[in-house]
Amino acid sequence: MIRWVAGLVAILPAIVVFAGAVAGSETPRKRSLIEDLGIKRMFGWPPNGHDVLRLMHEFDMVQIRAAGIAATRGNDAVQRFALEQAERAQEREAAIARLNMFALLNIDFAADPSLVRRNELAGLQGAVGEAFVRDYTARQKDDIADTIGMLQRYLLNPDNDDVRRFAEAQLPLLKQALRSLPPASAP
Repeated sequence: MIRWVAGLVAILPAIVVFAGAVAGSETPRKRSLIEDLGIKRMFGWPPNGHDVLRLMHEFDMVQIRAAGIAATRGNDAVQRFALEQAERAQEREAAIARLNMFALLNIDFAADPSLVRRNELAGLQGAVGEAFVRDYTARQKDDIADTIGMLQRYLLNPDNDDVRRFAEAQLPLLKQALRSLPPASAP
């Protein structure tokens, strides 16, 4: 027992130094990564405006790419839903670009979704028919619900009035998308 405590005491300074280095050199990209991995959520920290716009941008990229996949693999209901979500994503992207420019946020948006999101899209490309509809619906439900949760957490402690207004405008649209999600089984 004493060796275990001594070992813990020995590595404690390394943990403190590592945590300080990560927190001290925090950049908007690191903060968004910390948000995306769920670390902020786990500790109860709200996302900031940069997190919201970066993750919404990534969400939009996934929606647009998923619509392309659904166009060839989904049933009519899924294809209509995917097309509608892609159109909303393009509208959001225009709003995000305006916010970034006029609110002087200077966010450097990624050109591609994260590796996790790309793997999710690759998983959709491997499914057809009923399996595709089931996978697409499940992923959309989780993705939209996670995005709604992120926006709600942001609105508890917003750090930017422009981003707050954007988040408030997106919440009802995303809630409606969640309600209008096609059933997981093909008719």
